[in-house]
Amino acid sequence: MPIYEQQPDDILSADINAVQQTEPTYGDNVSPSWYDPINPLDDRRQTKELRNAAFRIDNSVGSLIATAPFNQFEDIEGYNPFEDELTLSGYEDYADAFIHSNSPQETAAIKQRIDREKNDRQQLMDSGGAGIVSSIAMGVIDPINVAAMMIPGGAIVKGGSVGATAGKFALANTAGGVASEMALHSTQETRTLTESAINVTLDAMIGGTLGSAAQLVRNRGELINKVRNDIIEHQPSNNPPANQSGDRSIGAAEVANTTLEQETLKGPSFVNRTMMVSPVGRVAQSPSKTARQINQQLTENNFTFAKNEEGIATFTAVETKVRGYETLVYKQVESTKDHFKQYRQSGGRDMSYYQFSEAVGDAMRNGDTHAIPQIAEAARSIRPIVEATKDRMVELGILRENVKVTTAQSYFPRIYKFDKILNDRTEFRKIIADWLEEINQTSINKAKGSLDRAEIGIDKARNASPQAERLGLEIKEAESWSGKKSLLMDDINKYQKIINEKNAVEVELNSLSNLAQLNKTQTRRQATLQRKLQRINDAENKLPALQRSVDILDNPRKFRNEHRRLTRTANSLTRHDRIRQSALNRMTPLEREELDAAADDIVNKIIGAPSGIVPSELIPDGLVKRAGFTKDRTLNIPDERIKDYLESDVNYVMENYIRQVAPEIELTAKFGRVDMDNQIKAITEEYNQLIADATTPKERSRLEVRREADLRDIRAMRDRLLGTYGAPKDPSSFFVRAGRVARHVNFLRLLGGMTISSLPDMARPIMQHGLRSALKPLGKMLTDIGAMRIAKADLREMGIGLEYILSSRSKVIADLNDPYSRRSYLERGLQWSSQKFGNLTLMNQYTDTMKMWSGVITQSKVLRAANTLDAGGTLSKQEIKKLAHIGIDESMLKRIADQFKRHGEDLDGMLTGHSHLWDDRVVRETFQAAVLKDVRTTVITPGIGDTPLMMSSELGKIVMQFKTFFFATHNRALVSGIQSGDASFYYGALLQVALGSLVYVLKAKMAGRDINTEPANLVKEGLDWSGMMGWLGEPNNVLENLSGGTYGMSAMFGGPPASRYQSRNGIGALLGPTFDLGGDIKNITSGVLNGEFDDREVRSVRKLLPFQNLFYLSPLLNQVEEQMK
Repeated sequence: MPIYEQQPDDILSADINAVQQTEPTYGDNVSPSWYDPINPLDDRRQTKELRNAAFRIDNSVGSLIATAPFNQFEDIEGYNPFEDELTLSGYEDYADAFIHSNSPQETAAIKQRIDREKNDRQQLMDSGGAGIVSSIAMGVIDPINVAAMMIPGGAIVKGGSVGATAGKFALANTAGGVASEMALHSTQETRTLTESAINVTLDAMIGGTLGSAAQLVRNRGELINKVRNDIIEHQPSNNPPANQSGDRSIGAAEVANTTLEQETLKGPSFVNRTMMVSPVGRVAQSPSKTARQINQQLTENNFTFAKNEEGIATFTAVETKVRGYETLVYKQVESTKDHFKQYRQSGGRDMSYYQFSEAVGDAMRNGDTHAIPQIAEAARSIRPIVEATKDRMVELGILRENVKVTTAQSYFPRIYKFDKILNDRTEFRKIIADWLEEINQTSINKAKGSLDRAEIGIDKARNASPQAERLGLEIKEAESWSGKKSLLMDDINKYQKIINEKNAVEVELNSLSNLAQLNKTQTRRQATLQRKLQRINDAENKLPALQRSVDILDNPRKFRNEHRRLTRTANSLTRHDRIRQSALNRMTPLEREELDAAADDIVNKIIGAPSGIVPSELIPDGLVKRAGFTKDRTLNIPDERIKDYLESDVNYVMENYIRQVAPEIELTAKFGRVDMDNQIKAITEEYNQLIADATTPKERSRLEVRREADLRDIRAMRDRLLGTYGAPKDPSSFFVRAGRVARHVNFLRLLGGMTISSLPDMARPIMQHGLRSALKPLGKMLTDIGAMRIAKADLREMGIGLEYILSSRSKVIADLNDPYSRRSYLERGLQWSSQKFGNLTLMNQYTDTMKMWSGVITQSKVLRAANTLDAGGTLSKQEIKKLAHIGIDESMLKRIADQFKRHGEDLDGMLTGHSHLWDDRVVRETFQAAVLKDVRTTVITPGIGDTPLMMSSELGKIVMQFKTFFFATHNRALVSGIQSGDASFYYGALLQVALGSLVYVLKAKMAGRDINTEPANLVKEGLDWSGMMGWLGEPNNVLENLSGGTYGMSAMFGGPPASRYQSRNGIGALLGPTFDLGGDIKNITSGVLNGEFDDREVRSVRKLLPFQNLFYLSPLLNQVEEQMK
């Protein structure tokens, strides 16, 4: 089992600019400058967070909004947050904030509010100038401050006193500041009096400054005259010399200030114009500088720009970074294979490799556990890849923080078995409908509980209303005695004395009432006692209210809190009534017909997903407002319930997962958003200016057309990277799937000799780097196996040399790079055969060798240049241009040298950096991306911008199959070589033509055809087979095939038609190998029906056979074919 020194998450790149290489910047994590918070065009995540923090802390409206959610908690009878000391541990300084808390949930929410306030303050403090500007900006737009600033506006008069106006503004701002701070104090728990005093003082200063500035502006005429008369006449001129530019751009650090001329392609314009058939070539020649720069940042290219000659580096493309993720796929596949070998070595024989891979996928859904230890260990070894990509997506804001798995024990990407769903649609729909019904019923049950709680809350609210009213009157009465407590106590004592006489009065009255007859004195006494008893009764009625007032005055906070609690409970009547109504609405169940219709809609969205990328929002709009369904519309059905309809093959699922998330991650990291909305707006705005500056209607019209073309190309290349461009509306249609099958069949039956055809690629390292630079590492590779093994492992960490496992280049060249294809048994078998076919033809091994050779050359050259600079030496202009061409400038070379000294190794002249160990992430990623880009352009690997857009359509894939390589060769070899102007390109081109001639001879021998050794014919065939003519050679070959050699290059050279299309019929030459296949089937059918099975029919049968032209089987099949003729 291999041991990898690099962690899986190391491959996930930071958001770096390959030109501006100073400090690491990851996505939106670049610290905002002081200007960014007030820049309306800056919508980066970190800037938004800074504005939001300032809005909550320094704006009364924002602070009020931040407290809004605290009316949603249900009270718990008898709850007291102060009972347990641990409840408020760490929050003792803010204990008053918890006085009104009536539930653990509300206590937790108050803590969260306090934490958020503290975090917001810390974030503003840590952001330095940006934090200060954010706070000022949010304070300025505070409605209270805005109103305060409007008050003294009339104080500004022409000729007025600056001091007086400043004073009025200062006074108004101070009043506004006091009001604002009072509002903020009422809604924030952590705001201190010291902070408020400082803010009010600053408000006064700002008001005074604004007032004086306003008055100065009003008096500007007088001031200008004074300055002109007293100062300007005595100052010398400060105009710059005529030969000195006022707008200079120095070095790579100011690459954003490059001019349109610096972003212009080198080389003859008529040669560059031949690239207008491809989107990357068109946008590289756009009249918009912004479009040219974004084109470089998005799409990999091998172009030389004018700025490269100045040492300004080309941007590192998102596409290059995305291709680096193939390392993760490679490691996952290798790890699974290693664990399968361990399983077999331990005696396991029940599972095939495919079944083992499915079991690993199933284990990843179930907490990475399995009864078979090798399967569980395989799942655990893959988990870091998933976690690393998830963490990066959270960091960039693609996923929300604290995202949790709700559909399984652990996360495993969900990819549907489309064919099984199509074949068993009824059962799948029933499973979905049953789950929807369960969700609906669960919500109804919860709604019943909510209804009961709402009824209880309504009763409490109704009971609390009179209590709150009564207590309010008592508090008001007590407040009337405020400052007069001694008088109150005198009254209480007076009434108490009166009450104390009650017993005596009652006894005396009783004794008098027992007398049969009262004399006058007794009668008067009785009346006096009765009046006194009435006064006693009055005192008894008044005393409790007075004593209540004393209690309230002794502990006013307690009674005010109680009054607020009762008032809040009484005011919750409306809220509880809304909850009651909502619960009643949710208690209406969905009918089965509605559930079946919703399930049908979900199934249609799944099987109709373009390119197999199923949208996350699957729940129909009609269900969102019904019980149990949320606005996010995610199909959160447990994986276990639809397990039979989900792909579990870990190799297939992880490859598709990484290919899907890698572009999302890198596009977001580079451009802020996957859709590149800001960049598209920037291009549009620049074109608006260009159109406004145009002088003629014709020029404006031309720019309008060009703008639409540039935006179309940028969007198309973006979508090609995402895998969605040209996606069929119905991926399951017969035409789409038949075309896919036909392309696989064509690959198996026609490209058995592609390794022989690729022999001219051996000249590419020489063309790109020169004879000496290319051959010296080759000799080392062939003679020092140990050193090469070290270099090979190093390059694989960069995503180089993975073809034997992934066969990625062969798939791209054969137009089979469709990772989201449906997976019927036939399609799965063809995909497996195509994967193995690349190994059977030795193409994958050959490509790996070529890429390793190129990687060693590039790595050694970069490291040697870095060491030269570090030692105080200088680089030639040609070296500087070459390095800038692949994305490295001189400042980056110095940082590379530092890392190489600490981690690199000199293997007897072959330098290897061990870059996966470098601790400077920016340097590591820049270096690895530069090497990977150069390898992919040396060993030509087509990219997202190299082919015409029509080749992404289903018809284009069929008609133009096997043409991808020639368009890529045109851009990456022919045109780029002419642009560079290096002598190595021209003598390398001669070698490539010679190797093309060798391919012609070998192909002719394999096919049993006569070899025309005329020099002119060999040159013509060499040009054709070498690919040196790029896509320009394709129309010539079609013309020669259709005209029988009457027209075309062969007629010019005087030889036979080009041999590369000799085996195709006219239809096949014009419309591609699939239609050629149709022609062969027609020939066979006609021969069978007519009873004439001659040479043509035998040849057609031969061409239908898979593997029929494998270069080591072809001679044998030639003999069989001759016997049958």
